[in-house]
Amino acid sequence: MSLKTATLSATLVTFGFAAPAPAQSTGELILAIAGEEQIIPLWGQQSDWSGGESWPSVSLYARAFNDDGEDPLVVTLGFDAAGWKPSLAEMRLSRYEDGEVVLRLFAGEDGEDGALSVTLDSHEVDGTVLSLTGSLEGTLGTSENLGRDIDLSDGVPVKGTFAATLEELE
Repeated sequence: MSLKTATLSATLVTFGFAAPAPAQSTGELILAIAGEEQIIPLWGQQSDWSGGESWPSVSLYARAFNDDGEDPLVVTLGFDAAGWKPSLAEMRLSRYEDGEVVLRLFAGEDGEDGALSVTLDSHEVDGTVLSLTGSLEGTLGTSENLGRDIDLSDGVPVKGTFAATLEELE
């Protein structure tokens, strides 16, 4: 960095002209999928909330990679929480091997979709940041149409907890 660039940067920071680094959501899902426990960190750039303090819509996107940093397990969990009572819960799980999807499972709130239920244990809104903890339980199944119709004939039980600090969607 040249002296000229350093001086300009210091001046911009001093007078508040430098843009702050964007905040990112943080947290994790801890899931027992068919009895196997997985700890899956949230991907902060894709996890957020929207809709306001009295009727938030929550979107958690989590990814865990193998020891080589490849072949992720990707999980999305979304739900509305009018009056802080979760509803319309949906979950998608994808597992990759050698860069290819080898497993896709889905669950929804209705009984024929896996009876996915979400419970909030705590929540706090501080400006644009929502912190929450909770649990989930249901059954994951396969689908030929990305979760619109879920086949539970070989259903996979899922149970878990989550803790997240989420930035509001802009």
